[in-house]
Amino acid sequence: MEELIKNTIIKSQEKLKLLKDSITETYNNEKYNKIIVYVCGSLARNEMVESSDLDLFFIDINEKPQSSNLEKYTFFSKMYEINKSNHFQDPSKQGYYWDFIPQNNLLDIGSREEDFNNSFTARMLLILESKPLLNETNYEELLNMILDKYFEDYNEHSEDFYPLFLMNDILRYWYTLTLNYEYRKDPNDNKNKRYWKRLKLKYARLLTCFSFIACLCSGAVSKNEVLRFIHYTPFERLDYLAEKFSELLEIVIDIKQEYAYFIQLHSENSQWWEDETNKKTAFSHAENFHSLLIHQLLKKVVEKNPSLQNKIDMF
Repeated sequence: MEELIKNTIIKSQEKLKLLKDSITETYNNEKYNKIIVYVCGSLARNEMVESSDLDLFFIDINEKPQSSNLEKYTFFSKMYEINKSNHFQDPSKQGYYWDFIPQNNLLDIGSREEDFNNSFTARMLLILESKPLLNETNYEELLNMILDKYFEDYNEHSEDFYPLFLMNDILRYWYTLTLNYEYRKDPNDNKNKRYWKRLKLKYARLLTCFSFIACLCSGAVSKNEVLRFIHYTPFERLDYLAEKFSELLEIVIDIKQEYAYFIQLHSENSQWWEDETNKKTAFSHAENFHSLLIHQLLKKVVEKNPSLQNKIDMF
């Protein structure tokens, strides 16, 4: 299982480099130096498989965001060719979600507008599982501006500061994911697709959200430390916690073992799900993964910080 994870990470990193090189070469033009492109999803988490598609976000940092349909068409047609030439799956709904998001939308934290203009999702994925593909310097500046918002009270409480505002946003995102899963259930989905949606929620999205929360709960943290957590993949966050608290090492090993089972399932075809025993086995593994991550690892991390117990729910 350890070898499977290692090989998946290596292949993902190679694919990420090829993609980044293609995008840098294609958009090597001054008119694109105010567009940030970052990737999320399995490629950013270093766990991409053949069936994965690209989860891309496009942030416009121009003072007057681009509105020309021709400019958008030119930009995204080039991106589609890059997607195709690198042999990724077609984007969801033929690129329906591809659009420029004004930078200020990501900085408008807590507003009513962010609930429906996609900026909340874009900001959460930027923090939780992103890798820059175009204009990395601007990407880092945007991260700093966002964290400045979450750390406004840091100077007054630097010795015992926990970014509860950020934790609450991540929890809100997690609850949104679970609600969206229920709302978007499609009776026309085949068994393979239906069960994969559930498993991605129970494995990949759970780990992405709560590995980050566990790092935030591991002690009083500074803005620079949170930046480090952002640049970590979920597995690297687990490694950080195991190094910081040696008693978590065995739990982290077990979590990775269960996650390797999830990665391995990608190689099974749709007929695999026709067997009721296989389905029960898969979701039994998922429940064990949830227990390991939430009720063991995260609970132990929070218990190490008594000052947190009156500020957040115990896991």
